[in-house]
Amino acid sequence: MKFAHLFSSPVVIALLLSGRADVAQAQTPQPATPAPPPAAEPENGTQRVDVVGSQDAARSASTTFKQVVGVAELVRFGDSSVLDVLRRQPGVVVNGVAGRRGGQISMRGMGAAHVRILLNGEPAPPGFSLDNLAPDLVERIEIVPVATAELGMQAIGGTINIVLKRNTGNRQRQLKLGVYSIEGETRPQASGSFGNQGDKWSWLVTGAARQLAGDETVRTQTQGYEATGPLLRRLEQFNQDRGWTWNLAPRVNLKLGGKDTLTLQSFFSKNRYDSAGYDRRTFLEGPVLPFANDRYVSAGSSTQLRNNLTWSKTLGDASKLEMKLGSTHSRETQASTISFIGDGGGVTNLQQTRADDDSRGLTASAKLRSTFAKTHTVVAGIEVEDTQADAVRGNLIDSVSQLDAIGTAFDIATRRYAVYAQDEWDVSERWSLYLGLRWEQVALLSKNNLGQRVDNSRAVLSPVVQSVWRLPGTKSDQVRLGIARTWRVPPTNNLIAGRTVSNVNTVTTPDISGNPNLKAELAWGLDLAYEHYFAKDALVTATAFVRRIEDVLLTKTSLIGGRWVAIPVNQGNALSRGIEIEVKGKLNQFFDSAPAIDLRANLSRAWSSVDAVPGPDNRIAGQSPLSANLGADYTFKSVPVTGGASLGFVRNGEVRVSPFESAYGSDNRSVEAYVLWKMHRNAMLRLSVANILRQDDIQRTTYVYDSLAVQKRAERPTYAVMRAIVEWKF
Repeated sequence: MKFAHLFSSPVVIALLLSGRADVAQAQTPQPATPAPPPAAEPENGTQRVDVVGSQDAARSASTTFKQVVGVAELVRFGDSSVLDVLRRQPGVVVNGVAGRRGGQISMRGMGAAHVRILLNGEPAPPGFSLDNLAPDLVERIEIVPVATAELGMQAIGGTINIVLKRNTGNRQRQLKLGVYSIEGETRPQASGSFGNQGDKWSWLVTGAARQLAGDETVRTQTQGYEATGPLLRRLEQFNQDRGWTWNLAPRVNLKLGGKDTLTLQSFFSKNRYDSAGYDRRTFLEGPVLPFANDRYVSAGSSTQLRNNLTWSKTLGDASKLEMKLGSTHSRETQASTISFIGDGGGVTNLQQTRADDDSRGLTASAKLRSTFAKTHTVVAGIEVEDTQADAVRGNLIDSVSQLDAIGTAFDIATRRYAVYAQDEWDVSERWSLYLGLRWEQVALLSKNNLGQRVDNSRAVLSPVVQSVWRLPGTKSDQVRLGIARTWRVPPTNNLIAGRTVSNVNTVTTPDISGNPNLKAELAWGLDLAYEHYFAKDALVTATAFVRRIEDVLLTKTSLIGGRWVAIPVNQGNALSRGIEIEVKGKLNQFFDSAPAIDLRANLSRAWSSVDAVPGPDNRIAGQSPLSANLGADYTFKSVPVTGGASLGFVRNGEVRVSPFESAYGSDNRSVEAYVLWKMHRNAMLRLSVANILRQDDIQRTTYVYDSLAVQKRAERPTYAVMRAIVEWKF
């Protein structure tokens, strides 16, 4: 693979020429000048962290389980999304292909549904995706495997808090222009940060845009036995995506006197796409199904807009009051036209589908942070959220609606109330204790155009205890303990009385229905960790964890009214457990004569079992049993160049999802690398490549019940992603 075709872009040629005059200056590496730390403004349950300094020092001093991903790691590989940054982090497993959309995240052996995603300490807006958020908008990522009362207890697997950039107190001008190439197609991307400050105010605007492109061919084979005899059919699918994604995050901060401030933080994200493709089925054995072959076109968009106004008031020397008002507006639209093709090549039927989701939310919160006797930091707060949503569905085949008996319009009201208190207590010089308690209620009321109503409400009181004990006789060894009562409300789409209809209705491609009788999942978690910090930015940690989940949510596929339907249900308990190991440091810290290569490695091994599903392989859905990462970076002394690489492995394999169903996912091996050339003091060129191995992705589902035994196997190729980005500071 070569980068030559990337440099044929006029944009990149112009960018390279712009730095040529100062190349001579760049031959002598200049030590990086650290930026001054951003203003200390605790917000949304997060203490302010100096992202330029040592993240490990803050991690060691923290009373709670938390690690911080700073700016250096966010930009290192030139990733286009936050999701790709997370796949290299310890304690986080991302299934999927680096540089491509659609990866699934997991923590502490729990799948994406059990990981809480926050944006500036608040639940992410509806439709928000880590795939669409550019790292250049982010100041830091907080990975919190044990829930806290302040951030919220709906986090059985853990919490990921995305903190957007803030003004550092200096004039900021940064621009990045680049291109990326996948499967021979080159697309542009850009990002920038612009900010300034005065005596009473400061402002910052960060933004990013990227053109999307992707062609995908999937080949599927379905074989087995039905009551009517053997079956064998093949499906070839081709999809071509084109679109854009935009992010914008303006922030204005006003000083009111003393240390009091008024801050307006906004976030805007939009993703638009157009798709076209076809489905072609070949029936070798068994009955011929209707709607087997088609051509389609579709278009859609997803928009999120959030505004938060925060007033911070200092009360004496030891207390601070923070009050916040916020609004969120999210909208998702999708429309498609499908032309079904007969044996003669002509159009036999025409299908038109649409899905419109509009959500509007208001939030209000108040939080008081106080310090007592220099050993207690107490935080108490209250949160209120009200969300109104409208969902419209349309599905016409030859102008005849397929949803009249199911419902086409839904009104959904969700209200959330929470009160909490926590105390971070330095019991002694070597022992710190965290005590937290949170009560939260979530109520959902939904009705559709047929008069069907869903009224679901659940309130949970969640205690949490965390502790860190710094071992006597050591300078940097410590043991952490965490015990927490966590929970999860079922997703709204799983609760409302609606159904997605499958044209080719089989046991492996069923209709999907909601279940208004679902209950919340409840869990107890235990985490125990040993940490050894043996030098600056050098550590070894080992963690063991257990999660016991009640009323675990499973999907059950069965025949209802002559159609195969997949329905979510609560079925008993599940247990997840595992270990995690992390090692980080410079090679010459392990071997005296070795070069100063930065090394990082992490490993996660998880086991789980679901009581309602017979073994073997009755794991929790979304759990990867094994994952590992190994990375290295090196800065050359003779030239202003830094390079690095990362190797990743995720084991998936077979998992039983019900007594009659199982699924298989291929293992994921990844190799990625980057080179950073400092052309002069204010300009750099970053080259990177992801998914060098280009492994095919294989997924398989199997259903066995009585006289029915059907297996579907899908295979899709993947491609390397190459990037070239020029970065300016001015």
